[in-house]
Amino acid sequence: MDFTLRPTTPSDLELHVRHRVAMFADMEYGDEAGRERMAATFRDRLRTWLSTGEVRGVVAESEGRVVAGALLQFKEALPNPLSPQAVRGYLFNVYTDPASRSRGLARQMTIALLEVAKAQGVGMVELHASKHAEALYRSMGFEPTPEFRLILDEGIQKPGQWKDRR
Repeated sequence: MDFTLRPTTPSDLELHVRHRVAMFADMEYGDEAGRERMAATFRDRLRTWLSTGEVRGVVAESEGRVVAGALLQFKEALPNPLSPQAVRGYLFNVYTDPASRSRGLARQMTIALLEVAKAQGVGMVELHASKHAEALYRSMGFEPTPEFRLILDEGIQKPGQWKDRR
């Protein structure tokens, strides 16, 4: 099966929303009601981000059907002593339909979006990887960082995937 990458367009909005819901369902992250709430908010934000260019993306097609997608956000960054850049890339929503997995699509989409970041002069790209995807990103040169989180709202559940990290 051959795959073709193409840039995301505004008409791919619902596709990326479905991918985000499926991604979190696959990771058993939250419940269905929470994913539905997330989808509504994500849809509104992504619509704006795609129209302003704050987010760019790629999708992989096979036989006229989109089977994978990924997004890159250009985010403001705090100044630090290592880099004068005020913008960083944030890779997110990397998702491949189950029937098309293990064919290198996540790697190809990530490479394509890293090229977009480089073309925009972005010198650093960050991401949050599922446990399943850690090996892929490490093989591409991504390194774990010392990020921590504290949940302040008792209504927010701690994701199960956090228990075995570090």
